[in-house]
This record gives sequence, C-alpha cells and structure tokens, in this order.
Amino acid sequence: MPDGWAERWNLRLRFFLFFALILLGTSASIAGAMIYLAAAAPQVPVNALVLGGGVALFASAGLTLWVWLKFDDHVAQPLMKLGAELRASVHAGTPREIPQDTGRYLGLLAPAVREAAVALLEARADVEEMVAVATAEADRQKGQLEAVLRDLQQGVVICTLDHKVLLYNRFAHHLLDQGRSSPLGLERRLTGLVAGQPLRHSLERLTRRFSSGRYRSHKDGLAAQFIGTTACGHESLRGRMSLILGEEEREAIGYVVTFDKVTDELAAGIWRDRLLQDVTRDMRQRVATLSLSGEVLLRKAPMDDAARERLRETVDVETRALGERLDRLDQVAGDLLAGAWPMTEVYSSTLMDCIAARRSEGRDLSVTVMGDPLWLSCDSATVVDLVDRMMNRIGVWAQVRDFRLSTSRRDGTAYLDLLWAGEPVPEPVLEGWLDEPLEEALGAMTGRDVLSRHKTDVWSDVLGGGQARLRLPLAVAVEHQDRPMKSSAPLAPRPEFYDFDLFARPTPSTIGETLLRNLSYVVFDTETTGLEPSRGDDLVSVAGVRIVNDRVLRGEIFDGLVNPGRPIPPASSRIHGITDDMVAEADPVEQVLPRFYAFIGDSVLVAHNAAFDMTFLSKYQGRTGLRFEQPVLDTVLLAGHIFGASESLTLDALAERFGIVIPVEDRHTALGDALATAEVLRKLIALLTPLGVVTLSDAIKVSNRQVALRRRQRRY
Repeated sequence: MPDGWAERWNLRLRFFLFFALILLGTSASIAGAMIYLAAAAPQVPVNALVLGGGVALFASAGLTLWVWLKFDDHVAQPLMKLGAELRASVHAGTPREIPQDTGRYLGLLAPAVREAAVALLEARADVEEMVAVATAEADRQKGQLEAVLRDLQQGVVICTLDHKVLLYNRFAHHLLDQGRSSPLGLERRLTGLVAGQPLRHSLERLTRRFSSGRYRSHKDGLAAQFIGTTACGHESLRGRMSLILGEEEREAIGYVVTFDKVTDELAAGIWRDRLLQDVTRDMRQRVATLSLSGEVLLRKAPMDDAARERLRETVDVETRALGERLDRLDQVAGDLLAGAWPMTEVYSSTLMDCIAARRSEGRDLSVTVMGDPLWLSCDSATVVDLVDRMMNRIGVWAQVRDFRLSTSRRDGTAYLDLLWAGEPVPEPVLEGWLDEPLEEALGAMTGRDVLSRHKTDVWSDVLGGGQARLRLPLAVAVEHQDRPMKSSAPLAPRPEFYDFDLFARPTPSTIGETLLRNLSYVVFDTETTGLEPSRGDDLVSVAGVRIVNDRVLRGEIFDGLVNPGRPIPPASSRIHGITDDMVAEADPVEQVLPRFYAFIGDSVLVAHNAAFDMTFLSKYQGRTGLRFEQPVLDTVLLAGHIFGASESLTLDALAERFGIVIPVEDRHTALGDALATAEVLRKLIALLTPLGVVTLSDAIKVSNRQVALRRRQRRY
C-alpha cells in the first residue's frame, strides 16, 4: 500500500473535499461575476449586487451541501459498506451474505458485488471440500500418531533449539503440570518446567557430536541419556534426548525428549542401600562378637561359672539378633521384589470378565460376575492365571461347575472372592495348589510367587447356607480410592498438543516488528461484581486462552473463579451466572492473579474493550505486586479501523459478521467470551493484512488512532 498521506484518507472525506472544491469554485465564479458587473455596469447599485451575489452563494452552498448529503448517503457509504463486506468475504471467509438493501442506488454495481461474494463463498467451499478430501488420509495417519502419543505411558516433548515446546503428550502434561503456576504449553520453554542444566548439557553434547560428525560412528548416534528433576524438585526424571535434523540433515533444528518418572525408584534405591549398609555393619559387629566368643570356647580357657554364663548369654543374644536381621533382610527382599514387579490399574469388572473367559483347561464352568465396581492395583495377567487355576482345581476337588466372582471393599482393601456351593478347601490342599507352577509363559512362577509379589495371601472359609469362599485381598488403586466413578459420556474433542510450523518461524529483533500471525497471544475476559472499579467493584472470574501460530489452543486455557470478599449483586449474577455460593471456596485475588500472570508469560494480551478489563487487572497492583505491562490489543479498536466507528462493534455483532457461534450457556462467561474473542481476533488479523497492518507496531498505531477518533467524537 502506498505511504502517501492522501491515500490513507477516508473515501467519504475524499467525496466531501470534492464537493467542497465545487462549492469553492462556484463561490469564486460568483464573486468574479459580481466584480465584473460592478466594473462593467457602474449604474447597478452595489447593494443589489451584494444581495444578488449573497443569495446566489447561499443557494449554491445549500444545493452543494444537499447534493453531497445525498451522494454520501446513496453512494459513498454504500460503497464503503460493500467494500468492507467484500473484504470480509475475501480475507476473513465470513459466510454472511451482503444485505440486499446495501447499495440499492448504485445500479448494477451492488448486485455484481453480491454475486461476486456468493461466487467466492461457493468457490471457497469447493476448494475446502477438495482440500478436505485430499488431506483425509494425512489426517487419519495424524490421528493414529496422536492416539499413540496420547496413551503412551512415557513423557514425550519436542522442542526447538532454544527449548520452546512444539509438541507434548498427555503423560508429559500430567507429570510436568502438577501444581505449576506456569503450565506446560506450546511455545513455552521446557527449561521453566524441567531443571535446565541437564537439558542444556545434553543438547550441547549432541550438537558438538553432530557438528564434528562423530554421531555417524557413535553407538548412541544423535541421542543421549540424562537424569534430571522437575523445576520444583518434587519429581526425579530419567530421560533420553535425541537431536532433530533439517530436511537435508545439514543443521539441527530441535530435539525430542522422552522421559519417565523415577522418583520412587531412586528413593527406594537410596533406602535399600542405606538399609543394607546398616544391616551389614551391624551383622559384621555381631559376627565378630560371636567369633570372639567361639575362640574363647575353643581355647577351653579356665573361667568361673559367672563368666561362662555371661558368655552363653552373649552367644544367645547375638544369635537371636542375627536371626532377626536375616528375617528383616528376607522381608526387605520380598518388598523389593514386590515393588519391582509392574502393577497397573485395572477395573474390577474387566478383571473378573477376563477370569471368566480364561478357561485354560477347557472345562465347562459357569461363572457369574457380581459385586461392587472398584479400581484395583495389581498385575492383572498373573492374578487372572492364579484365580483361573484355583477355579479349575476347586471344580475337580469339590465336583462343582457353578461359580460366582465378586469384589468388595473394606478399610482401603479390595477383596476378590470366588464362591461356590460346597465345603471350603482345607489349608494343606490349598497350599499344595499354590506350589504348582502356573502357565509356561510365566516361567517357573507359582501361585505363591504371585501372592508374594502382591504382598497378599489367600484363604478359604465358610459363608453359611452351604456356601464356601476363596478370598484374595488386593490393593485399591491409590488415585481412585476416593474418586467417584467416571461418567460414560463422550469426551470433548482432543486439545491441540502439537505445532511443527513453529520450527520455521524467524526470531524477531523486537516484538514490535513481529508479524501479527507470528505472535503468541493470551485472549482474556473478566467478570466482575459491577462496572465501576473505582467505587469498589471487584473481580469474580478471569479466563484466558492462548493463540499460537494463528491457532486457538483450546487445550491451553486459564479459568479461575475469584472470591471478591463481598456479596455479588443479584443484577450482576443474572448476567454472568456467578453467585456467592460459587465463589465461597474460591481463592482470593491475591492468589488467582499471580497464576494468571504466569499463564500469560511474554504473550500479547488481547480483550474486547480491553480498557475495562485492564482497569480491573491494574486495580490490584498494590495487593499483588504485579504490573501487567505486556503489549495489549483491543478487538473493538481493530474492528473499528476495518469497518468504521459507525458500525456495531459489539462481540455479538462481530461474531455474527464472522459466522462465529457463541453457545448461549457460554455467553457472558469469562471463558466463553475469551474463546469467542480469540476467534474474532483471527478474523480481524486476516482483514488487517491487506490494509497494511501486518506487525504489532502497526496494530498499536491504528488502535491509538481509533482512540483519538473516539475522543474527538465524544467532545462534539
């Protein structure tokens, strides 16, 4: 777009200046005619000339003004509306058709523009359909990759060389996001969540290995192991970093990190080593004492009865202590073996169904599943084989074929019961069954080994009414002990966990010169007790959503209720739906705003009518010590630059213009309005680009111009 000042003038202003020039020319012509008549006809009275000239000037001015008003109403304004609507169709893809009454005095121009807009929409729909068909296979493969990453029980994070996150999976989010004020998210730095030194050291090793070419013969190639911790130090991590190369493998463009949590494993190792050291030291001392006592006895040195009794007591005490130590070591060994055996969470109904379907010996047994649904922590494969073996043995021993499987819970322990009609199994018979090897696929494992690794036991007893029971206690899954059962309702769409396009983005020298499409935004909204912060109104809710690389990341949101410390007026509750009961247990603003500030990071803040929301954020500076000094954009001002201040620029009006649907239940909620504003911002950025507003500095400049214009309008 040309940089000349004339080209930036409004179309209506240009038409006005054109008519003003006509009026000026007419006035000059009338004045010249009056001067000529005064000189050529001296007999004409001056008063008559002045009166006639004045009437002519007034009539010309009035006619010119009337024609300009009609021209502005019938031509200038419709042309601007047609241009704005056509630009919205071209650049923002708005599905709204141009109103029929727009440009009705422009002859064939308005229908032609409407037809062009409709044709453009149809062509865009055809192109989108073809693109959808062409990318269906790629989407299917991408979906498979996402499913693998999502369910992988190992953290996966892909980063740029400056540690900005491009991809993360659910396990990484769960592990690194616990209790963090600055959450894991796209474009955030991994070094803010994981201790930075192991990452930087591993990356330096790999880049040196790559630049020297040693990776071609190195046994680990472009990978390196590392041990680290989360930034807060609560969890220990064992990871592997692999360097990512560009298309022609000439340079490194990022790295992928996979990691496991080894906090418990390391703690168990330290505890085991300390215990072994203590036991070894103690046993060495006791063995030395016993050895000395043995030497005394072997020498058959003369001693009185009291000395002989003391020596006997010493041998007895030390022998018992050694036996206790050996028993303790045996218990520790069992605990370590049980702790090392992999346990998983399994739903009790699933476990019992697997037992009922096992039928390893092909017998015609009837199994009924019943009892309370529970989440269990066990090695389900060995438990299924153990119970199946017991059921087969009982079927032969008791001559029964009908069994019932049931689960129950008492005092934090789950019980898996096998029930049948008949007598309980005698203990010696049951012990013999437990010593039998199970399936060959499990090696030489016996039923007793399964019990040992689960740190449990099994017994048979009488229930009454001619019923017998085999009872197996199992552990309840810790994370599900006090958790209500999940709903079977469908899950919401998966959030966006990846963005590989960020690899190619340049690093700007200053944020002001960054392209609007390349900026990271936090689009936010607030709900309050009222509209006047200076008179005591306070925040009751603040929510935000991130936009990265022109994508609204619905999986990276902030949504927090705030206890305002005062009653919420009923009139305000009717608007945003937040009541006193809803915020009674919420955190105060001194705790919520620091978390929101960390969520923002170095992103650009965006809001609809941002001055209102920023006033409330700034109100608590003295109480929180936070200054929200990030760059701020206002979608009202940006839309005003595109469509003009005379258009309706409410969030509802802009959403309707761009075909953005705001669910009724989400309207006037902080998160719902923030999500709608984020979608509006994306459309506005698409419309600003052809107007020459391409960087953050450009957007701030036109926003300031809109502020100045509104101030002048209020003045008049």
